[in-house]
Amino acid sequence: MEHISTFLANRMCKQDVIREDDRAYYAYSIQLMLEKTIGLFLICIFAFVFKAFWEIMSFLIVFALLRSHSDGFHCKTSLGCFALSVITALSTIPVSNLIRYAPGICQGGVILSMIFIFCIGTVRNPALNPSDREFDHLKKCSRIGILIIGIIVLVFLLVFPHIVFVYYAALGIIYNALSMMIVKIKGEEVLEDGKEKL
Repeated sequence: MEHISTFLANRMCKQDVIREDDRAYYAYSIQLMLEKTIGLFLICIFAFVFKAFWEIMSFLIVFALLRSHSDGFHCKTSLGCFALSVITALSTIPVSNLIRYAPGICQGGVILSMIFIFCIGTVRNPALNPSDREFDHLKKCSRIGILIIGIIVLVFLLVFPHIVFVYYAALGIIYNALSMMIVKIKGEEVLEDGKEKL
């Protein structure tokens, strides 16, 4: 991926589409886009194979909506990120089958995850270290997002406990909270602009 993204960024630079100073930024952005696209494609293939396409899509939508503002755990390598994304999405199949038989536990997990995400708001991961202003904005959006999405999922869990999609959406909330928790436990967070947590 890195070779392809570097090649494409170099071509864009030679054709004056981007500036020389921006080449590394675009190479990294292209690499991320390629990895996410291929990862999503692979997840879709597995979802079709396991006959859980729409269910896994409901998990990915909820997870991605929350993750875009709350952030969470990042792997050290792009290959690790790719593998973990696929494994995480596929793990929702057996986990959702288990929690469907214990809706009360699922509801409790969603409520605890909502409280955790709301209290933390977002984590400041060194990989994507935002400025203080961006961090405050992300925290606000994360709290609004978890209230809206969390309440919708909880209502569906209470009113339609027989619908499979709801449990995948619930896992989107729970997995997001777990991802944030890993960053907190590992102490990888940056407290404020440019200063790493001790």
